[in-house]
Amino acid sequence: MDKLMNRSWVMKIIALLLAFMLYLSVNLDDGASSSNKFLNRSSSANTGVETLTDVPVQVSYNEKNRIVRGVPDTVIMTLEGPKNILAQTKLQKDYQAYIDLDNLSLGQHRVKVQYRNISDNLNVVVKPDIVNVTIEERDSKQFSVEASYDKNKVKNGYEAGEATVSPRAVTVTGASSQLDQVAYVKAIIDLDNASKTVTKQATVVALDKNLNKLNVTVQPETVNVTIPVKNISKKVPIDVIQEGTPGDGVNITKLEPKTDTVKIIGPSDSLEKIDKIDNIPVDVTGITKSKDIKVNVPVPDGIDSVSPKQITVHVEVDKQGDEKDAEETDESTAETKSFKNLPVSLTGQSSKYTYELLSPTSVDADVKGPKSDLDKLTKSGISLSANVGNLSVGEHTIPIIINSPDSVTSTLSTKQAKVRVTAKKQSGTNDEQTDKETSGSTSDKETKPDTGTGSGANSGTGNSGDSTDKPSEETDTPEDNTDTPTDNTETGDDSSNQSDENSTPVDGQTDNTSGN
Repeated sequence: MDKLMNRSWVMKIIALLLAFMLYLSVNLDDGASSSNKFLNRSSSANTGVETLTDVPVQVSYNEKNRIVRGVPDTVIMTLEGPKNILAQTKLQKDYQAYIDLDNLSLGQHRVKVQYRNISDNLNVVVKPDIVNVTIEERDSKQFSVEASYDKNKVKNGYEAGEATVSPRAVTVTGASSQLDQVAYVKAIIDLDNASKTVTKQATVVALDKNLNKLNVTVQPETVNVTIPVKNISKKVPIDVIQEGTPGDGVNITKLEPKTDTVKIIGPSDSLEKIDKIDNIPVDVTGITKSKDIKVNVPVPDGIDSVSPKQITVHVEVDKQGDEKDAEETDESTAETKSFKNLPVSLTGQSSKYTYELLSPTSVDADVKGPKSDLDKLTKSGISLSANVGNLSVGEHTIPIIINSPDSVTSTLSTKQAKVRVTAKKQSGTNDEQTDKETSGSTSDKETKPDTGTGSGANSGTGNSGDSTDKPSEETDTPEDNTDTPTDNTETGDDSSNQSDENSTPVDGQTDNTSGN
């Protein structure tokens, strides 16, 4: 055998055989590759693409001691491959997207979103495929729960009280950094036009200082909230009084409100103090016939509102003499004329006080009547006044009286004026006594300002004038003489004739005394 192998021609044959075998091997591999390419091209019609949206992301970590932030709730997965495998994967729905954080430490990490239960014959693309997560220690704290509700959402005329919450405290669990941001823990309630006590279960939320909801866990998730709602309104009777002077020869026989009661709304303590709204002024200035007048209802101190805000009062009149409104114009033919910025003057002022008209200094008026009368009526034909004769020191609200022709009726934009009364410094005893007597005379009887002033002037003339009046009846003491004018003034209140008789000689005697 060795001899055979040593022959050169044998070795050449063996080398030729090996070369031929190598040639065959290369050609067979190229043929198989070409065959595979052909098979792949022929099977491309059987491949497809499926996009899976909203695939939940599962996170693996130590949930007992740690909190993870930054993990998306869902991802999008795009699958490419044979259609039969795609259909089977989509039908079974056992595919998953997950993130494994078990072996990561506390802090921030960039981690890959992985998938499972998907055939290796499919190409998978996940979006997003990389996410930034933060791993923190889990912590828990207790917080008091505060009921959050809008008190103005209750029904009109009702009031929401303080809420009670049960349980009063809840446990908030989350990352330490999030718990440090908790500023409010609230149970939110909607009163929704409530007219009785509200009891509801409310979801508890944790909020930061900017009222943004924090991603933390609250236990229990809901609490019971009770909010008392009570009625803060009540009905009270009303009473009206006459203000102003009717037309010549006209007497007011009846003032009858068409509404007996009104509803007042306000705090409970204020409601308890009010049983009636009285002395509602009805301006009858210049009225010549029976009619209905609309009157604003004043809002008592401490009360929020009154309903209705305006009432209608029927004014019944009785005319003296034989003429009974024969020449009155039918309301349907009457016209209206407006006057702007009419000044308000003060009447009945006493020398003892200083008077300041706070508001309004001017008022608008709508005057209604026959066209012929309105055409003749100018701004100078209407005057507004407020009587301060009975006012003491302080601020007061008094009715504004309008003086206009009898043939028209007037409506003011503002019917009340606010006045401040301040006491003057008195220089003498006689002056003080004169002012007291004047004020007393005005208070005892509704006397015109001119009459009251005249009486006061007589009283303030001096003791010499009084003694000259009735020397045979007076005592010798000056004190008795000083009382005499006061007696005359009071007698004048009872009888106008006697007052006139007394006033004439006193004036005359005063002049004589001054001359002497």
